[in-house]
Amino acid sequence: MMKIHLPGLALALSFVLPVSQAAVPFVDHPLQFRQPNGQKLTIYLSGNNYFAEQRLADGKLVVYDNNLKGYAYAVVSANGSALQSTGQLAQPPIGSKQSTPGLLQNQQPGLSPAAKAALVKQAQQQLLGNEEPHQHGPQHLTDGSPKAADDVPMALPATVRGLTVIIQFPNQTGTISKTQVESFLNDLTYTGFGNAQSVRGYFQQVSGSKLDYQNTVTRYYTAKKNKSYYTDNSLSSSVRSQELISEALNWLEYTEGFNFSTLTTNSSKQILGLNFFYAGEADSAWSKGLWPHMGGLSPRFCADGVCTSLYQITNMGTNMAIGTFIHESGHLLLGWPDLYDYDGSSEGSVAAFCVMGYGAIGVQNKFKPTPPVGVFRHLAGWDTVTELNPALNSQAPTGQLSHTSGARQLYRWGNPANTKEAFYIEAVHQSGQNQYQPDQGLAIWHVDPSGSNSNEWKPYIQMEHADGKRDPENKRNRSDATDLYDGNTTAEFNKIFPNALTSRGTNALWWNGSDSGLNISQISSPASTINFTLAAASAGDTYSGTLAVGAQAIVPNNSYFQYNGGTLRLTLSAATGTNFDLYLQRWNGSSWANVAQSTASNSNESLSYAASNGYYRALVRSVTGAGSYQLNIRK
Repeated sequence: MMKIHLPGLALALSFVLPVSQAAVPFVDHPLQFRQPNGQKLTIYLSGNNYFAEQRLADGKLVVYDNNLKGYAYAVVSANGSALQSTGQLAQPPIGSKQSTPGLLQNQQPGLSPAAKAALVKQAQQQLLGNEEPHQHGPQHLTDGSPKAADDVPMALPATVRGLTVIIQFPNQTGTISKTQVESFLNDLTYTGFGNAQSVRGYFQQVSGSKLDYQNTVTRYYTAKKNKSYYTDNSLSSSVRSQELISEALNWLEYTEGFNFSTLTTNSSKQILGLNFFYAGEADSAWSKGLWPHMGGLSPRFCADGVCTSLYQITNMGTNMAIGTFIHESGHLLLGWPDLYDYDGSSEGSVAAFCVMGYGAIGVQNKFKPTPPVGVFRHLAGWDTVTELNPALNSQAPTGQLSHTSGARQLYRWGNPANTKEAFYIEAVHQSGQNQYQPDQGLAIWHVDPSGSNSNEWKPYIQMEHADGKRDPENKRNRSDATDLYDGNTTAEFNKIFPNALTSRGTNALWWNGSDSGLNISQISSPASTINFTLAAASAGDTYSGTLAVGAQAIVPNNSYFQYNGGTLRLTLSAATGTNFDLYLQRWNGSSWANVAQSTASNSNESLSYAASNGYYRALVRSVTGAGSYQLNIRK
């Protein structure tokens, strides 16, 4: 049960990590488009490169119509699976203008979350093809959900050399110079275009100087055809973009004689950082023509013993912000997943607290993105962790602990029955790279690779929101100033929040519903260093044995124990390939009755039970397989 003590309240929590690829999200992102009749439309995009709702300032939905060669009003199809054109060209709304992001007037109902999720999956397959995240980092499936990944750091080389190709067109030359692009990417002290740092400077800062990401910038390549050929709105963004990219790479190889083997690759000799900037604006409808995106080049380009994998392509415009480039580099270099919700049914759970969520967009964050969450920094090999669960670390510290924002060290409370699940704990202070974080205090992340960013109620990384409101999950905001734990939390939040999974509240439960045992209290006021008290947890008693197929054992020692009441926590670990079930039984005066059980289809089980005074015993039963087991009982 989660207990949170603020000036006298108690708190409980746990940690682990995975990865996917996509793009920086849009939130009422304005797109200027000229209709075939010459009228200018301002369209507001909310979504990402896989699915985006496109609306006018009056809230009406629009889609690009290939027949009309412009944007048309849209309606939901009869089967509810897509938005389709009405065949009528959209007109600029009269006397209606957007003011506050997210508050477009009188929004026309759009697709259901399920329909959006289906379109996301289809678009991911089209853009990414069969490309997998780079093998040096955690792996994810193409639906954005992670594959199984151990909590083991998988670091990049200390220096990563990427390639950035700048492109212009016969009818549109580049206005941002090669020198400016090199500074944007590589200068260690950089403030151009309003940025607080360069791309290289960001990664040096958030990695504690353990990652030096440098980009080789080419001279301008002039495309074979005018820009309008590549911005063909009748084609998806993967068609002409990939044609342009292939042109540029062949130019580099056969005209410039570039040595691609100088670039950093993964173990499969795939280039990690492959980037393309082209002159001017996107000049394309959403997801069409040269719309900025990340994708997998097909067919691959190979030279000098290395090949392409994933790439990112975007326009330079007249002003370049580092946020999008850094977000995409998190995918390309480190395999980090997006932490926002693709189908738009929520704002995710981590929301604006990470560069892979909404921490790379916005008026301030696009110039000074927030850092990656602690779990990502750990898996990159930048931060170490201290295990706090005595069931996993016999030397685990207890009592008053402290954590300093940006200290390169994290706390973790792992799940003995599931080594991939845990809570991470770190301080966040609104200074340095964290300057534009939504809040400051103690952050607690519940991490499990079996989660998915398409499920806001079991994501890969869930933030335990201190106010218990879960505003991002309920699509009320993208984080606010009451999300982190601190000693200044008002009386309104001085309570223990619901911790039943059905209540979807803030809690310290494992995903199987059992109590993690994490208990944090006496959290100090917001500061660079946060102090808190970790209640000592009993390591419990451990019993070992073996079972034949179909056999069962009574623990402890074929007997029972008397308990005066409180929470009983049982954790079972069995031999690989077995499926043993776990039962807690209580004597009811005439027989032993099951009062709690854990019967997952694997070799690990755990349960938590609020026990009254009485006599108890555990029963371990083999469903399939034979072998050894260990049962830990904590009282």
